[in-house]
Order: sequence, then C-alpha cells, then structure tokens
Amino acid sequence: MLSTLALLALPALASSHREAPAISLDPAADITDFYAFRDPNDTSKVVFILNVNPLEAPGGGPNFHRFDDNVLYSINIDNEGDGEEDIVFNVQFETTYSAVDAFGLETFIYNIGSVADPANVYQKQSYTVTRVDDGVSSVVLSGGSTAPINVGTQSGSSSYNPGGSTPGAITTANIETSGSYSFFAGPRQEGFYVDLERTFDLLNVANLDGTANQNTLLGYNVHSIAISLPITSITKDGLAATAANQNHVVSSWGTTSRRAVTVRRSTGVDNAYRGGWVQVARLGNPLVNEVVLPVQQKDIFNASHPRDDIQFLSYAQNSVLGAYMNVVLGTTCPTSFDAGLGIGGREDLLLAFLTGHPDLGVLPAGFSLGGAIPGESGKVFGAFEALRINLEGTGFGQWPDGRYVSDDVVDVALGAVCGGLAGSGEGFAVVDGVDSTGLHYLDSFPFLGDPWAGDDHPNGGHDELGGY
Repeated sequence: MLSTLALLALPALASSHREAPAISLDPAADITDFYAFRDPNDTSKVVFILNVNPLEAPGGGPNFHRFDDNVLYSINIDNEGDGEEDIVFNVQFETTYSAVDAFGLETFIYNIGSVADPANVYQKQSYTVTRVDDGVSSVVLSGGSTAPINVGTQSGSSSYNPGGSTPGAITTANIETSGSYSFFAGPRQEGFYVDLERTFDLLNVANLDGTANQNTLLGYNVHSIAISLPITSITKDGLAATAANQNHVVSSWGTTSRRAVTVRRSTGVDNAYRGGWVQVARLGNPLVNEVVLPVQQKDIFNASHPRDDIQFLSYAQNSVLGAYMNVVLGTTCPTSFDAGLGIGGREDLLLAFLTGHPDLGVLPAGFSLGGAIPGESGKVFGAFEALRINLEGTGFGQWPDGRYVSDDVVDVALGAVCGGLAGSGEGFAVVDGVDSTGLHYLDSFPFLGDPWAGDDHPNGGHDELGGY
C-alpha cells in the first residue's frame, strides 16, 4: 500500500531545503515544502501551501527574510493526468519602504511599535494572485497584504500565537477572502521535522553513536503562500470529484521562476529584470530532488517540466539512498533487482513515483500508462513526478495521497526506500526517531503555526531550552 511513498520517498531526508547547488544560493526562490490536502474543516475545499526560505532564522533583521518581488511563485495543477498544467495560480509581490519613521527620521529598522499596526511597519509587502487556465485565460483573483515578521517581544509578539492551535490576531487579519477562495502569504513556523544535521553526517538516522536524534529545524520559520478553494473549481469538468466522474485525482507541484536577464547597475539601485520567466525551482513530492538525484542532475530537475521526467527514470529505478542505508546502517534494503521481492529496477517505486498507486487511491480506475484519458480527445495518461491527491477522500488519506502539514514523510520515505511497499518485513521498521514535538500547527487555515519570534523561539533567542 505504501509503495507510493517509496518513490517519492527516495529523497526522504530533508524535504527540499537547499537541495540543489544553484537554488541553495537563492533562498527566496528555494521551495522547501509543498502541501496539498482536503480541508479537514470543510471537505468541499482543498488547500495548497507553497513554502520558501529554508532555515529562516526568526531574528534575521534588520532586513528579515521575505518574498522576492522578482520571483514568480506558482502552484500548478494537472487535472487530466497528461503531465501538463491545466490550472496555475501565480503569486507576485511588491515591496515598499517608508522614507522616514514616525519621528521624521530616515530609518534602518523594520518597525517602531507593535507590528500588529501596519502604520508602525516600514517595510511592507503586498501580493496579487492570478489564475491561468490552459495557459490562456487569466483572471486576477485577489490582492492582499503579506503578514508582518514576528520581530520580537517588544514589537507585538503577543499578536501572534506561536504556541497554540489558534492563530493570533495578525494571521487572522491577513487571511484574504475572495468569493469562496481564501489566501494567506507571510511567515509561518517550519512544519517539517528532521534531524538535518545528523542526516547529512553520513546518514546517521539510526543513532549509531547512541545519541538521540532531534528536530534540528525546530525554531526556524519559512515564508508560506496558502490557498484554499472549492474542489469543483479545479476538477477537469467542474463537477464533484468522484471515481464515477473519473475526475477525482489531480496532480500538483510548485515552481518558482525568475526573469531570463538581470541587469545590475553600478549605482546599486534600479537594477533591471527582463525577458521571459525561467523556472529555477520545482517541488511536488518531498525529498525527490534531495536524495534521489545525484548532484549533477539537481539543477536540471529544478529547471525541468514534469512532461520530461523520463530523463530521471534510472535514478528512481536504482535507489542510491537504499545502497547507502545498507552500508551505513546495516540494513538489507533492495536497491535494484532483488529476486526475493520479485521487483526489477525498483518497480515498486516507479509505480508510485510516476503514475500514482492504485492501492493508495491516486490512480483513477480505468486509467493506464499511455492510454487515452476519458473525455479528453487525443490526450494520453502520462508518467511524471508530482504530488497526487484523491479529492473524493477515498484514498490513503496521508502522504503520498496528498500531504498534510504534519505528515511524517521522513519515516514513510525511509520505510518505502527499504522495500516496505514491496513487501519487505524490514522496510517500515527503519525510522529516524524524530517527531513533531515542540511544533504547533493550526486547526484552521492557513494550518501552519504562527511564526516564532525573533527573540523568543526554541533552540535560540531568550529561550534556549524549548520556547513556547
């Protein structure tokens, strides 16, 4: 059943934080995580969340982490199964700076007074969301203000609520509504959990030296773009998502793009950005680019389109991560052909990675690779990497059938890589020992917890022992 996980799980150790050489130098465009799930409070809606800015320190002033005005942030949805985006939500930002503060002084700081009052904030961002259908029709859905940074306890941190399941006043004020859509953009708690330091210390996920693993991302923030919308607004026929309608599975992925040409001025201002948009990062399932692909393929994957994923087939077929686990951890994970499991080239991973797994409810009945897509003349069902979700709710209910903000994707991925989806008894016994302890998710939109404050957060600031 969990075979899907393995595919997507091959890269199962750090989601997508600084996963490729080029994007590691461009944090504002670096997608850390991508989520898609049915709203637990209203199952007629689906939520998409795109996070950027890995390892965002809460106290990173005076120029805190933010979205980049020169990046196009996109949530892409394929509702047919041919690997082409049918619906795209594009989000763009504009930053403004106040020339002087409340005292008439030219200022270098982010705010004077509580950040809960926009008049006190001197570095503001606004955003616009545009929906594009079939690459042609384009409609502006909403415009809003980006939620402010949780600067610190003297700057109105009480207006945020990092330690609870109810969002603070600032979050609520920055949820924009447009008809049946909801939008949010701003800082959030890092909701992904892993011992990032020990993972890349020779894959020390099994506590080989007796030291307990811990969530080394606890206390960091990210910048999130969240959209909640009716399920019927993204099905291919506009009808309710059902197996009978053959419209209940959609695939999605996030991308970031920059202009083709950057012209830098010697004055340090008025730089120019010209030409068409060029994709610089891509993320569907967590961890794929992180540990499945070798370093020389990572930048290529970030620039690639799902329709061309056949070029990465061999890396999914032959699990390098599984081979490393065998050497370092002493496991017996299948890596390519294993007669005992009856798989050749990790076909268990390929099924989940490329098409969606029928046991998980993310392969529509009657669809077959290379076969015709019902109701879509001339289009065929393709194989490509993306986050698939069963919108009818009859699927597995957690990653890789969509992905909820608190899903333990690392454990699922490790188990899948070690053959759990192919029937290996050892497979799902491999875990990293890290859970979501200390994190605070919200019970409602935008679901990721309020951001940690600059001077009061776990593992840093004024609270070294655990924070809120």
